[in-house]
Amino acid sequence: MKLRLESFGELRLIDLTGKPVAFPEKGLLAICYLLDRYLQDGAGSEYPRSALARFLWDSHDNPDIMANLRKTISRIQARQTELGTELLVFTATGVRIKPDAFVCDLFELTKPDGDGALEKLRRLVAVLRQDFLAVLADQSFSTRQWIAGQRDKHMAILVDALKTALPAARSREDVSLIKEAALRIFRDAPDDENIRRILLEAYESEGQLENARRLFDASRHGLESALDVGLDVQALGEVRKVFAGSQSPPSVMEPPSDGGGRAPRPLPRLVLLPPGGMDAAGALPMLSGPLIEDVTIGLCALNTVSVVAPHTAARIARNADKAELILRHSISYVLDTRLTDHAGIATLFVQLIHAGGDEVIWAERFSLEKYDLISHRRDIARRIARELAGQVRRHETMRDSFEGNSAAYHSYLLGLRDVKRLSLPDIRRSRKAFREALQHSAHFAPALSGLSRTFLVEWLLTARGDSELLGLAEDYANRAIVADPSLAAGFRELGVAKLYLGDIDESVLALKLAEELGPHYADGIASYADTLVHASRPADALAKIERAISLNPLSPTDYLWTAAGANFALGQYAEALEQISAMDDRTPADRLSAACWAMLGDTKNARLYMRKVREIYPDFDVDKWLSLVPFKEQWQKEQYREALRRAGF
Repeated sequence: MKLRLESFGELRLIDLTGKPVAFPEKGLLAICYLLDRYLQDGAGSEYPRSALARFLWDSHDNPDIMANLRKTISRIQARQTELGTELLVFTATGVRIKPDAFVCDLFELTKPDGDGALEKLRRLVAVLRQDFLAVLADQSFSTRQWIAGQRDKHMAILVDALKTALPAARSREDVSLIKEAALRIFRDAPDDENIRRILLEAYESEGQLENARRLFDASRHGLESALDVGLDVQALGEVRKVFAGSQSPPSVMEPPSDGGGRAPRPLPRLVLLPPGGMDAAGALPMLSGPLIEDVTIGLCALNTVSVVAPHTAARIARNADKAELILRHSISYVLDTRLTDHAGIATLFVQLIHAGGDEVIWAERFSLEKYDLISHRRDIARRIARELAGQVRRHETMRDSFEGNSAAYHSYLLGLRDVKRLSLPDIRRSRKAFREALQHSAHFAPALSGLSRTFLVEWLLTARGDSELLGLAEDYANRAIVADPSLAAGFRELGVAKLYLGDIDESVLALKLAEELGPHYADGIASYADTLVHASRPADALAKIERAISLNPLSPTDYLWTAAGANFALGQYAEALEQISAMDDRTPADRLSAACWAMLGDTKNARLYMRKVREIYPDFDVDKWLSLVPFKEQWQKEQYREALRRAGF
C-alpha cells in the first residue's frame, strides 16, 4: 500500500484511511533527509551509511554510531516487511529512498507551477502552517542545523510565491490569503519591513487596523522579553519602518521590493556650530571653541556621518540667515552650542537638531568650570562625539521611511511648519499638507501623527466640544502607531487624544511610553507635562515642562501655555502670567490670562482679557467648557470656575 509521510508539525506516516502507522523515528528522519537530497539532485543515488550515521548521531570518533545505525536499519527492515512496502533500500555500504513508494507533503513545495499564482500560494500556505519537523524526540547538532536550513528554504519559497501572487490579488478572499501567507512569514521574521507593509494593507482593507497594531505590539514586546531589554527599540533595530512608498489602492497590492537596485544614500551631513552666548572675557570662550573642534575631529573618523569643516561651520554660525545656508549645503543635522550660566556655574549647552523638521533630537549641558574644562576638554569632546554618533545613527534609521517618497516628505515638512502656529487657518493648512503626504504614501507614520495633532489643536482652539474631532485624532494616532510602533509621536498624539476623551490614566501611560521611546523628544515631554496638569499633578507637570524647555529653549507657544497652566494650578498666578507674556501669540491663552489677573485681584486686566475671549468666542460658556476639559480632581475645576467667574465670564 502507498503511505503518506507528513513532515510539517509531527513527523509521522499515515495510511489511506488517515490513521498513523508505526515506524522508527530515525527511519522517518532519514527518509526526509534523503528525500531532500533526492529533490535537489533529481536522482535516487545511494548515500553512504557512515555519512547517514554522522547526520543522525553526530560523532566522527565514536564507533557506537555504526552500531546504532545497524540496529536502526534492522528495526526499519523488520517494520517494512510487516507493512509489505519498502521506503528505504539498504546495501552493504549505502542507503537510498524509493520515492515512488510513498507520498510526502514536501512534494507540494516542488510541484510544477501548473496552477495560477494564487492557487500555488494557497497550496503552500496549507503545507507550511506548521514548522518543518516541529516535534522530534532526539536531535543531533547536524540534524538541528539541517532542519533550520530547511525552514529558511521553505520560507524563501513562500516569500517568492507571495511576491508573485500579490499583483493578482483582487477579491476579499484573495486579500485574506495574502494576509495568511504574510502572517506565516511574520511569525519567523517579525521585523521584515515588507511583510509588515503587506500585513498593514491587508488589515486595513478588512477594516481591522487595531488587530494589526496589537500584532505588531505583541511582536515587539515578545522580542524585548526574549532579549531582556527595555524600550530602546530603535537602538536594537527591533522595529523597522513600514515600507512607506506604497501608492496602490487597498485591493491591489504591490510586491515587496527585492532591494537590490537601490542606490546607497549619501551620508548625512552634520555641522557643529561654535558656541554663542555669554559675552564673557577670559579663557572660557577661548577654550569652548577648541572643544567643539575636538568633537569635530573625533567625528571625522566615523564612516556614518559627514562632518562640515570648522571653518564653514564658523561662517554659518555668523550668518544672519543660518537656515538658508544649512539648506543650501544639504546639511541634515546641526549641533547648536551656547555658553550659559546655569545656577551660577558656566556651562556649555549643546542640542542636536534635525534640520529638515526643526526637531530637537538630543540636548545636554556640560560644566565648563575653569579647571574642569582645561583638564577634561578631551573627555568632554569624546562624550559629545560618542553621543552625537549614536543619536545620528538612530535618527537615520527612523528617517529611512522618508527616503522612499520625497514628495510625501516635502508635504510632511510643510504641514510640520504650519501645525506649530496655534491659529485655525494655519492648522487647516497644515492638515491639507499632511493629507497630501498621505496621498503619496498612505502609511507614512509621521504624517499620520501630524494629522492627528491638527484635529487635537482645532478641538482646543474652537472650545466647542466637537467629539468628532477627538475621534479623528485618536483614529489617526492609532494608525500612526500601527504604521510605526517605534515612533514616539504616535503615542504622544494618542496620549493627548485620550486626555481630552477623559481617559486620563490611559493618557499618562501613552505619554510615558512616548517619553521612553524618545527621551529627548521635547514635544512629547511637553505633552506629557500638559497631561500631568490635567491629572492634578501640577508640580510634576512643571518639572516635565522645564525639561522640555531645556531641550528646546526657544520654546514654541504651547510649551509656555503648559508652563502657565501648571503655575496656575499651583496658585502661582504671577509666574503663570510671566510665561504667557513670553508667548509669541498670546491669544490662545487669553482665558488663562483673565483667570490669573482675576485671582490676583486685578479686575481691570481680568475684564480686558475676558472681552478679548468674547470677541473670538461670543458663545463661550464656563460650565460647558469645564465639562469638556478633563481634570482628575474636582479642586482644579473649582479653581478655574472661581477664577473665570471673578473675571466676568
